[in-house]
Amino acid sequence: MTSVTDFYRSYMCWGIEPNLADDRKPGHVKIGNEVRILIDARCTITNDATGVSEEFYLIAPCRTEWMYRDTELIQNPSGEYRVIFGEGRQLYVGKSIHETVLRHGPSVPTSGFNYVIFKITENDAELLADEAAILDETANGIRPIIAKTEIVNDERGMRATLEYPIRTMNYNREHNRFQVDTGPLIFPDLAVEAEHRIDTLKMAHAVFNKLDYVEFVCKQPTPVEVDGQTVTTIYHYSDFRNVNAVTTFYAAN
Repeated sequence: MTSVTDFYRSYMCWGIEPNLADDRKPGHVKIGNEVRILIDARCTITNDATGVSEEFYLIAPCRTEWMYRDTELIQNPSGEYRVIFGEGRQLYVGKSIHETVLRHGPSVPTSGFNYVIFKITENDAELLADEAAILDETANGIRPIIAKTEIVNDERGMRATLEYPIRTMNYNREHNRFQVDTGPLIFPDLAVEAEHRIDTLKMAHAVFNKLDYVEFVCKQPTPVEVDGQTVTTIYHYSDFRNVNAVTTFYAAN
């Protein structure tokens, strides 16, 4: 047996004081707030030379809201609050009607919070050792399937382990085939150097049907063209990465 993240019982939690200078309308009731949000995906990046690892967490999305009012709770225009947290910093990856490149990076410190903590639950899990075991568990089982995908950059001596639940699994038992189409998860660009490793991360989806190859499509600022002219830029899945990566599947108990 090994351990995998229980993504249905793992949370990011933070607390914050009221911002008395916030004059937006209709506005929050200024009493401060604490929150618990599910973890959608996890990524561990390790420097092989130093042995130092960093953990990053993608949280589940929620709507932008005005806190603790009696009415007018959902902000208008509505936006999506979604963040990658790690190393004392946060990287906004949500979506808003007001799309700008700057809204999606760089990361900023989490020092504005009273605290940021991660409550991670792990479960024992059974290794699904081959395609036959993966198909059997998909077709017959009811246990959550968790994947760990390892990406290695030998040139820079970096490796990353992506951990995420399999939300969508296609399969054909007659021909012994499966195909994962799942996300969102965290894609780390190990070839890029940055002061803060979190700034090399992107929100992505993964599609693959082998244990040694994955196609990722990552969100990035993407121009929208009409009649050959760029009319705006939106945050969209348009950065395609085809990667030789080793994936291992587990059935969580």
